[in-house]
Amino acid sequence: MQQSTYDRWSKKKRWMRRREGVPLGTIMVVDELWRRRPAEKMATEWAPDEETRRSCQSKGKTEIECQNYIRVLLVNKTEVMTCGTNAFQPLCITREVGNMSSVLERVNGVARCPYDPRHNSTAVVTESGELYAATVIDFSGRDPVIYRSLGGMPPLRTAQYNSKWLNEPHFISAYDIGLFTFFFLRENAVEHDCGKTVYSRVARVCKNDIGGRFLLEDTWTTFMKARLNCSRSGEIPFYYNELQSTFYLPEQDLIYGIFTTNVNSIAASAVCAFNLSAITQAFNGPFRSQENPRSTWLPTPNPIHNFQCGTINDEGPNEGLTERSLQDAQRLYLMNDVVQPESVDPLVMQDDVRFSNLVVDIVQGMDTLYHVMYISTEYGTILKALATPNKNLQGCYLEEMELLPPGVREPVLSLQILHSDRSLFVGLNNRVLKIPLERCSTYKTETHLQMFLGSPVVQ
Repeated sequence: MQQSTYDRWSKKKRWMRRREGVPLGTIMVVDELWRRRPAEKMATEWAPDEETRRSCQSKGKTEIECQNYIRVLLVNKTEVMTCGTNAFQPLCITREVGNMSSVLERVNGVARCPYDPRHNSTAVVTESGELYAATVIDFSGRDPVIYRSLGGMPPLRTAQYNSKWLNEPHFISAYDIGLFTFFFLRENAVEHDCGKTVYSRVARVCKNDIGGRFLLEDTWTTFMKARLNCSRSGEIPFYYNELQSTFYLPEQDLIYGIFTTNVNSIAASAVCAFNLSAITQAFNGPFRSQENPRSTWLPTPNPIHNFQCGTINDEGPNEGLTERSLQDAQRLYLMNDVVQPESVDPLVMQDDVRFSNLVVDIVQGMDTLYHVMYISTEYGTILKALATPNKNLQGCYLEEMELLPPGVREPVLSLQILHSDRSLFVGLNNRVLKIPLERCSTYKTETHLQMFLGSPVVQ
């Protein structure tokens, strides 16, 4: 089934799992599936008003574009925060858990949600209540931003109209980890001197960053980014340059990522895993910078080696920000060292197919823990694969789940795992599927099952 990029985005669901359940956001409708009440569904319709819709269409947008596409959906124990495009007038609404029709607060959604449903965005809320969003901040879509709002810290953003900080990025995910907020994205590589290419990145900012004084006012002073490497080894490596999805395993300090080739290249996909220590090592290394726009990008010593987020002391929040340190923060943001994955080669690789999303389950085997990956594809299937504990060995495929009738192809748009319910939630164009993780009935005998798995893992 052929489908345009726009059609895929116009129906895409945005999922972000927080604590008790798996919230599912769709166009104009907010649903919640709760672990404790799986048979109940609470829903409320959220459409733009007629005046907002007419204003959108008067600016040249189509009727389809001038709907409300929910792009941020964050849940805690008492509240549900949703942000939607709202006919190109982004809006965020906070609702009461258990009573979705009860609106607690409405705030402007600019810098928290994109105007255009086709723009990638991601968001995360920290335990202290700050919202970190990576999105597009203007109507024309020319000002991508990593922005902090709400909570007790001052609003901050990445440098405006500076393509060296963010160059036509596609934001994938965001995580609140320790002293930092991490963002995973892909973008046009400014340091690539020959032609145009896309690199995958991990960026981070300090959560206690308060911005600059005179220089970098209202702007991050701790923004850094590094390239992620996912490639097939060889004399000339084969690179999977475009990050599509990530999954964080906090128990193992691992970030799993799906990487693909460019859409104009041959179709090929891979899964690589990165340890947080490898990411930290890259951020502690030298920078890469250029003296002027025409000069070559060269390694630059790191003036803040073993960088740690400072603390705001009683003497004042800007005491540690010297003019020199702010000048360095303006020009030193790209790391020289590439973040290397856990294994020499990707955990799994496959040609002639594009992976889209993944989740990871941790399963106790007879003698060790195993990571079982569930990988969705553009064809509407889910691949089940095993990541081996041996870093020198590739993973192996266990099963391919066919979700659609024979001859029907439809991309999987979203994939989430609810460990407490031992279930996968699969988002398609117009429906959500729930699939149990335990599928032992698929195998005819116990011997067949263990031979197929090739390991002590029984699922």
